This record gives sequence, structure tokens and C-alpha cells, in this order.
Amino acid sequence: MNIGIDLGTTFSLASYLNAQGVPVLVPDFHQATLYRTPSVASIRGGQAHVGHALEEKLLDEPGLPICRGFKQLMGSLTVAYRDDEGRHWSAPALSALVLKKLLNDVEGHCAESVEHALITVPANFNDAQRKATQMAARLAGLSSVSLIEEPVAAAAFYGFSERDAEQTLLVYDFGGGTFDATVLQISQGRLYVLATDGDNQLGGRHLDQALVQLVAADFQRRHGIDPLQDAAAAETLRRFAEAAKIGLCQPGHGQMRKTLVLTGKVSEVTLSADQLERLVAPLVAATLQSCARCLEGAGLGWSQIDRILLVGGSSLLPQIGRALLQTSGKAPAALICKQPHQAVAYGAAILAEALAHQAISGEAALHHAVAPYHLGLRVREANGQGVRVEVLIKRNTPLPARHTATFYTSRSDQTRLIFDIVQSKGDNAIDASLGMFAFGPLRSPCKNYPVELSVAYDAQGLVRVTAKDMMTGETLQQELANSENPDMAGLTTARTLLDSVRLETRG
Repeated sequence: MNIGIDLGTTFSLASYLNAQGVPVLVPDFHQATLYRTPSVASIRGGQAHVGHALEEKLLDEPGLPICRGFKQLMGSLTVAYRDDEGRHWSAPALSALVLKKLLNDVEGHCAESVEHALITVPANFNDAQRKATQMAARLAGLSSVSLIEEPVAAAAFYGFSERDAEQTLLVYDFGGGTFDATVLQISQGRLYVLATDGDNQLGGRHLDQALVQLVAADFQRRHGIDPLQDAAAAETLRRFAEAAKIGLCQPGHGQMRKTLVLTGKVSEVTLSADQLERLVAPLVAATLQSCARCLEGAGLGWSQIDRILLVGGSSLLPQIGRALLQTSGKAPAALICKQPHQAVAYGAAILAEALAHQAISGEAALHHAVAPYHLGLRVREANGQGVRVEVLIKRNTPLPARHTATFYTSRSDQTRLIFDIVQSKGDNAIDASLGMFAFGPLRSPCKNYPVELSVAYDAQGLVRVTAKDMMTGETLQQELANSENPDMAGLTTARTLLDSVRLETRG
């Protein structure tokens, strides 16, 4: 069977199309009323606990070492978690545990094996982050996996019930750890991405952390103790902050008050709607700036947007709806909030089935994406002073896209060419190196020996780099591993770790 997976920062979901062709969520195998798996993990004593099973353990053991938000570490070399044996776990390895749990749920619920999974990623995930997601899927045992951007999946779900609508959407996707603004057009049942923008380090989790810091600072002023230094107190505050954020979003709730026991002290903790408003304001402003850049990239203004599609739990904050209406000048009916927690998973299931049908029938793709970043080379200035990025494929170029250029050796004994491939958003943003790519060996090296370099984005937004010897016509081998991306050594290490633990999904 084909499934869609929303691999989220806070929660992860799996979905498939039922016999009627309608997307449905897969329930937890042990708790059939639960459909969202918390993206949280803990490993100790040879057992890996994830999801609801771990959340239940935390009620009895609030000081249990855990890891949340590891999606934000995808594509980096940062250690996400150390288990009780001191072993280092990467973000892809932890994500693989969550994916394994979801696959167990699917196979237990549907009594079918998964043939292909379509996993969603933020539109602004770079190449390293996308390949880390693929790595997590391989570690989880998925032999066939594709990637799709979260706003595209959400728009596919929206278009599922609006098939005849010809309209331009701005998808405002404010999730637990990332924000994406994406402009799409729905035309003749297909989705065309025009532009995307966003921030991979901006989401509801950051608001939760700000709320925790606010309450913790007040507690420390009154008691002289930092509750965040105590694991149990920190977990209690995290749960309170999440509940308070949800509660204060409800009409008529101007204040949330609760008696908490922190570091052995009973404390009356209070949060007001005004405090939440002040904390939310800079986050909302940052998202609106992304929306403005996205519209500029698409060459459109707010007046040309027919609907604003709200996706992700954080998009439910009332301040966001007010700010979008004020900024866009739209009527309230233009704001569409259609199952924001589930929309991405539902859309992924729709597109997963469409991809399978496309592979069999040869029909045109249901969606068309754009390049999430400029893609180019870091080159030395002509005067030899400093370096710059030579953009080969511009951001928001329709995918797939390829650029080919010829380069020449500078010495007679040079047997290979080395290229520093980078992704960039431009506008003085920091360039992200994909690594040093060395191609060779050249059979008959000489000065000004021609080598053709091709850089490309495939339909999933993944970068492909190849080189060809122009004298022989042969494809040159890549001699140097990309040190910044998860490599085969990292894959082997993570697989060894996963093989050493038993996944526990029962509370």
C-alpha cells in the first residue's frame, strides 16, 4: 500500500486512502483513539520508547532523559541525544524510531505492508535536511520513499474538495518547529508552486519555550530557585505552557492559572492573554515578512491571492488570523482553516496514491515544485581578492532544473577539479555549503583541460552533481565525500544503534 507521512517536529501522522478514495489517519496500534504520535524519544536499557508510550512514562518519571524537536537538527552533525550507555544518536536515527512506530501502526491497522511512503518536509528544508529525511526512512526499513513539501501536501488536501477551483493560494504553514509561506496555483486539478519562503527555526515550539522561560523567571524571582535546572520541574512547566497556549487561544479565556509543584515548592502559576500576545508578536511579524518575500518571489501582491490556507497547529493563534487579514486586506472568508493539524498528512496520502498511479499510467505529475534555494558555486573573484557565489539555478525556478557549465584545469599536473557547491537564499543570507565535490581522475591531465559540470535539482528538491570529461566523454567519479551531509558512515553507525535496541510502543 501507499501511505503519506507527516514527519513533524511536535507530532507525526500517517495517512492512506481508504476504499472510497478518501484520506484517513492511521490510529495508534495500542490506543485506537489516538492519531498523532508525539515526536519524542528516549533510549535506555536496550529499549527505545517513542510517542504516547513515552509521554505516559513521563507522567511517572518526569525526569527521564528524553529528546524532543530533533527534526530541527536534521542535516546537521550535532548529536541530538545520548542514551544511558553514552552512545550518540543523530536526528535521522531518532526520526527513524518515530517512522518505525508509524509503520508498525499502519501494518497493524491495515494488515498490509507498505510499498511506498511519501514523507513531507518543510518547503525550506535544504539539501542536507532532505537527504537526512531520506536517511531516516532507509533506517526505518522503507525501501521506496519520496519527499513532498508540507505546503504542497496541505494544498493537495484543500484541492481534493475543490477540484474544479482555479485559484491562487498562499499557504501559511506554521508548525511546531518550522514556518513556510508558499504561493501555489490550482489549475485543472494540478498544483503549481510559484514561490516559497520561510524559516526552519521558527515555530510553535519556540513560543512554548518563551512561555516556559517567562514562568520560570517569575518563579525564580519569588523563590530564588531556577526550576529549569530540575528535570521534573522543567517537564511540568513544558506541559503547563502547552496547555496554557491552547487555552488562551479559546474565546473568553483571558487568563490561565494553575497550582504547580516545582522543585518541592507549591506555586500558583498564572499566564494572561496579554502576556501571550506580547510573546507572539515578534513571531507573527517574522512570518509576515516571509509572506511578503514569498509574494515578491512569485511576482504577485496580496490582491492576487484568492485564499490564505492556514496549516499547522500554531496557525490557530488568533493573533495570526487578525494579522493576516489586516496585512492582506482580505475578508475573513478568505482565511481557510481546514483541519490544520491533519491537512499535511491527508495531502501526503493523496499525493502518494497519485504518484503510484502516475508511475503506472505515465500521466503528468499532479504537482510541480520550485527550487527552495539558489544553487551555485563558491568562486574566487577575478582580482583574486575574496570569494563569491556564482548562482547557476535561481531560487523559485520550476523543478526539475539543471545547469551545465564547462570548467578548466589551471595546472598541467592537475588530475581533478574541486567544486564548493552551495545553497543560498540571497539577500546577504548565509550560504550553506553542500560540501567539496572533487571529480577525477583525468586520464591525460594538462593545463586548460575541459570538464563539464552539471548541477541539478530533481523533482523532490534534492541536489544532484555530476561531471564529465569533455575529452573522453566519460562521467568522472566523485572522489571526495560531502562531509556536511549524512554520509554512509553515519548511516552505518545509526543502523548499528537501531539494531541494538527494541522499540517499545506500549505505555
